[in-house]
Amino acid sequence: MDGAVVATAVGALSSLVGVTLGALVEPLKLGAGERARTRRDRTERCAAYVEAATTARERLVEFNVLHRLRERSPDDARADPDKYLASTDAFYQARASMRQIFGLLVMSGPEELVEQAKRVRMAEMQLHAHRRAVNSDDASSGGLPAEVLAAVRAFDEAIEEFARAARKHAK
Repeated sequence: MDGAVVATAVGALSSLVGVTLGALVEPLKLGAGERARTRRDRTERCAAYVEAATTARERLVEFNVLHRLRERSPDDARADPDKYLASTDAFYQARASMRQIFGLLVMSGPEELVEQAKRVRMAEMQLHAHRRAVNSDDASSGGLPAEVLAAVRAFDEAIEEFARAARKHAK
């Protein structure tokens, strides 16, 4: 065989191998990109869920404090009706965000995150059920009522467990 023919054959074979490898590797690269995008989206959703849950928690505690102030002394400047309404609105906005993100988590999974998100929702609903609680001994007591405090702790624990699961699935 002539050297030019060998060089042409080697060049053609190299091109064929390169094209074949490119065709094989391209779907792998696309799959890796899709997995990275999925992880990024999941991480953003989980972060937004934690933020919304934390806001809901803060607003429910604030609502309880303002409610107790209004019960004790309706004319107290700290029990401003506008602040009361703003706190309520902020809570319902956070709750709506939680519901929306929960739906997206149910659609995309994984199931462990969905289960943890359900626990956060249940803890939020439990705290919401106690938002109008007053201290049984004295409404002027500075601390949160026992049932509110217990619900706050359960809500905090649920948020923390969700964040741990989210961290595991974001890697």
